[in-house]
Amino acid sequence: MCFVGIDISKYKHDCFIITESSDVCNSFTIKNNSDGFEELLSVLNSLDNQEQIKIGFESTGHYALNLKLFLEKAHYSFMEFNPVLLAKFNKSQSLRRTKTDAIDCASIARWLMTVEYKPHPIGFYHTYSLKSLTRLRDSLVKQRSFYIVKITNVLDHIFPEFKPLFDNRSVKLPSIF
Repeated sequence: MCFVGIDISKYKHDCFIITESSDVCNSFTIKNNSDGFEELLSVLNSLDNQEQIKIGFESTGHYALNLKLFLEKAHYSFMEFNPVLLAKFNKSQSLRRTKTDAIDCASIARWLMTVEYKPHPIGFYHTYSLKSLTRLRDSLVKQRSFYIVKITNVLDHIFPEFKPLFDNRSVKLPSIF
């Protein structure tokens, strides 16, 4: 079984691969683009027991979104976890406070060896899209409410007769035509 720890960054991802017997297979850096993802895929495909590859990385917001989509499309499972868990694991392993991307990806791979592997659900893209649309709608509704209050405040000062005239929805406005 192979454990792949990936430290997510904006422009690059550091990767570290270790086996169950703690043999280091590979340590490398890929770019956060399709060429880098293809490089990762070729490394993953070169490993033995492709069904037993466990990939993990910290939850870093939108920086990992393209990688998650790529791994899902390539039929690899992955586990995304809270960075606080890794920080506590690192603290329990060493008193040193060294923190680099290379050390982080190795820590992620070693942490994967100690926890129950809970892969990210398949089809998360649709969930992510729905969540984004829901948040956008909520934001737009709040903006609309904000501007209605602003307009009402200005109208109450400038033209106080305006609001009572249009509050009653049964009032028919005269037709111009």
